[in-house]
Amino acid sequence: MPSPVDLREWRQREVIDSEGKEIGHAEDVYADDRTGEPAFLLVRGGLFGTKRHFVPVMGATIEGDKIRVPWDYDTIKNAPRVSADEHLSEEEEKELYRHYGLDRGDAEATVLVLRRIVIVG
Repeated sequence: MPSPVDLREWRQREVIDSEGKEIGHAEDVYADDRTGEPAFLLVRGGLFGTKRHFVPVMGATIEGDKIRVPWDYDTIKNAPRVSADEHLSEEEEKELYRHYGLDRGDAEATVLVLRRIVIVG
């Protein structure tokens, strides 16, 4: 998992899918409130940069000056639309985890609230 220092370097980097297709640019990072661990990237894309997609940080790697995520373009493009507020609701988070086929752990760990990480510098 990337550290907060690494995350500063992720902002505005191009994000590419598992096949190398451009998704957009990393705008923000959302973390689990309980653990503080990064969970999702908010990626701005589209023709005029008006579309935003939440993409899991899990499995993301740095390749040169790009961030490669382990999902294909269509999976990312078809992710549930959720608002890019300071926090994601429990339901929004569940939808995102379900869409990406991620295991959220046992029942005790099912309530994770994600918050935007404010990156200074």
